[in-house]
Amino acid sequence: MIRSLVLGLMCMAFNAVQGQDILSDIRFNADIVANAGNFDHRQRANDSLLVHFENWISSDDFNNDDLYTIEWISVKEPEDQSFKIITWQLQSAEDTFKYFGYLLKDGKLTKLEEKEISSDPEYDVLYSDEWIGALYYNILTVNDGTSTYYVLFGFNGYSKYNNLKVADVLTFEGDKPIFGAEIFVQSSENGRANKQTRLMLDYSGDSNVSLNYNPGLDMITHDHLIQRIGRIPGQGPTLLPDGSYVGWKWAGDHFEYVEKIYHQVLDEAPRPQPILDQRKNTIDGK
Repeated sequence: MIRSLVLGLMCMAFNAVQGQDILSDIRFNADIVANAGNFDHRQRANDSLLVHFENWISSDDFNNDDLYTIEWISVKEPEDQSFKIITWQLQSAEDTFKYFGYLLKDGKLTKLEEKEISSDPEYDVLYSDEWIGALYYNILTVNDGTSTYYVLFGFNGYSKYNNLKVADVLTFEGDKPIFGAEIFVQSSENGRANKQTRLMLDYSGDSNVSLNYNPGLDMITHDHLIQRIGRIPGQGPTLLPDGSYVGWKWAGDHFEYVEKIYHQVLDEAPRPQPILDQRKNTIDGK
């Protein structure tokens, strides 16, 4: 009896140590993915991170609270705590970013597989294997009385010259995640409404652009973008903020476009002073 009890305790201790070891490996690899200077080292660490993460999150050793102890991985959940969405980015070459994501809902893990962005992403309805990759930094929940919509705010490094900010819309069909819903509505001069499934801001990589929910104004706000010639060699025309802001106000069953929030418009688009040797990347890619 005593021997069986001792063996049981030893097995429990071994499993606990094993669980901590895999979590330690996840933290180690996540750090390399985000910070290593060698792109090959980042890729190899990411390959290990994917294996360890899927094994850990599907095991009995998984603990929700431990998710928030992993630096360089974004873990977001809505107010109703109905799911968690976990994302991170890998810079696999000088101008190439890849995105990885998982959705955890009711104990079921769904892998999000990044696909090439289409020519009209603002009108697409997509599934987990066609995900518009992003590093998410906020979630807003809205409800029209029958359906709940989760607006996911994220960043995508996109290309050598441009970055993307996205406000995607997540809904569920049973436990199946669906990305995109026609809840962004902008009226036109001819009376026809333009309905978008998500917001996509494509802007110059040397500028700062905001896209987020503003609780003081109770609306989604973002920079108003104008076309200008870029300053990055070889860039050509690009979009830059002009100092004014637009918004999207929830109208009960959709977001209504608000053309101007602040009316201060600059003669030239503002640009941050580049201090490349002093800046630090944040988790949302700034």
